[in-house]
Amino acid sequence: MAVLGSLVSSVLMFFLGLYDIYLAFMQGISLATEATQGSPNALAVIKVIEGLDRFLIAIVLLYFAYGVYSLFIRPDEGTREKRDELALPSWLKVKEVGQLKQVVAEVIMVIIFVLFLRVAMQAFQRSDLVLSLEQIGSLLVLPLCATLLALALKLVELHPKKTWRPKK
Repeated sequence: MAVLGSLVSSVLMFFLGLYDIYLAFMQGISLATEATQGSPNALAVIKVIEGLDRFLIAIVLLYFAYGVYSLFIRPDEGTREKRDELALPSWLKVKEVGQLKQVVAEVIMVIIFVLFLRVAMQAFQRSDLVLSLEQIGSLLVLPLCATLLALALKLVELHPKKTWRPKK
């Protein structure tokens, strides 16, 4: 059920990402026809960023579905010999559950960064540049959340990454 749910969710996120790109394209076309070609349109940029963020989530859902499948449903295909025969890239080879958790946590961080970028662009899009307390709070809370999550990930080390060391 986890594999199927992740696959269906991935397809949904790909369609939502495509829809965001479509909206950004339509916004850009409407600007070109309104003879305001010299001014950048923050709404179109925000939609493109949201679309790319949804594509990233869709890819991670595919990765998660494959990881759950290879770890729990077909663990015999997860042996070294079988994985070498598939010639998969090293980042796609799921070895443990901690690796899946790490990827999901890293995606949450990226989502927080994208949300911060969207809030910042919407806040500074206005011409008077007078920010409300709610906008200031959003601009301060999101980087704080990302920093705390990054520290927590570093302390927990769900899936320690290999550090590069020169050969002797």
